[in-house]
Amino acid sequence: MASAKNKYQNYSAELKQYINPFKEQRQRNMGGFWEMMGVMKQMFIDRVSRGPSSIPQVKPDVMEFLRPSSHLKFIWFGHSTLLFNLDGKIILVDPVFSDYAFSLDIFVKRFQAPALSLSELPHIDLILISHDHYDHLDEKTIKHFVDKKTRFLTPTGVGDELVEWGVSRERITELGWDESTTEFGIKFTATPAQHFSGRSLFSKNQTLWASWVIQSQNDKIFYSGDSGYAEHFRAIGEQYGPFDITFIENGQYNERWLDVHMLPEETIQAHIDLKGKVFVPVHWGMFALALHPWTEPVERTYALAKEKGIPYLSPLLGQTVLLGDKIQTTAWWRSELNTQPNPVLSVTTPVQEK
Repeated sequence: MASAKNKYQNYSAELKQYINPFKEQRQRNMGGFWEMMGVMKQMFIDRVSRGPSSIPQVKPDVMEFLRPSSHLKFIWFGHSTLLFNLDGKIILVDPVFSDYAFSLDIFVKRFQAPALSLSELPHIDLILISHDHYDHLDEKTIKHFVDKKTRFLTPTGVGDELVEWGVSRERITELGWDESTTEFGIKFTATPAQHFSGRSLFSKNQTLWASWVIQSQNDKIFYSGDSGYAEHFRAIGEQYGPFDITFIENGQYNERWLDVHMLPEETIQAHIDLKGKVFVPVHWGMFALALHPWTEPVERTYALAKEKGIPYLSPLLGQTVLLGDKIQTTAWWRSELNTQPNPVLSVTTPVQEK
């Protein structure tokens, strides 16, 4: 493993937990546990934020997805779950295939079944985790891979949770910010994010959260995990960019949560800071974790990207995308609601000149 010195002091020995060190963070009062439960109750009642009864979705052609290509292929399953075919290696990002993304099977129900079930997935070489929240780290999904040869790459401390679920320690690599490792010839670097961690009232910030830089022979990819907007995006862009494609959180926001989630305008600015080419919005379209209408994040970022000339790509759930291809998709989220015109989003997914 090659590591770089972490310029951010992201662990407090005094508090005995990980912290957000960025100067530009804008703290807001997120409220306590009962306020968050109140938000969950509102979402349970308010169907506007939860999506329609059926969202357009296609069944992936797994054999076609596995066919060799010189650039990244990916499938988006909704929210932050992604499947990459990169240099012939199959990487699953923040996989959540359960019906619920919460500790109790009452709140945060997925809008519909994923485009592929766990049993239909191809062999997974590596699972990449950004942090331990339920909508990114799903115990039932992880346990599906306990008896397989799949490797795991996580931020510091998250590996302990996987071990508790039965994953052998030797299959797990943990990284701190600005540390790198190479798996299957692909370089992975854990990079900063402004968020928090914890799966209970008693485990807050005991594990690290991270974004990820992924570099293959021909492509450079950025995945944000969850993050508020701060100076780290510009620093990542300067140190590791430019990026052929960025997958950045775009949804589940609130004005009171600006230190841990971005508004759409901030998401687009993060892409610009990162020196990204193609932008793909994630963290929307499958779970409701905030009170905004389910299509609002993608509508706002699409308008901003069009204004700024940013190649914007929001594929159908289950659609296979090949980086470098010319892709035409419609604003499919509008056709389901029948409320606005349904324009064609034509984008060539350009790749960096090497």
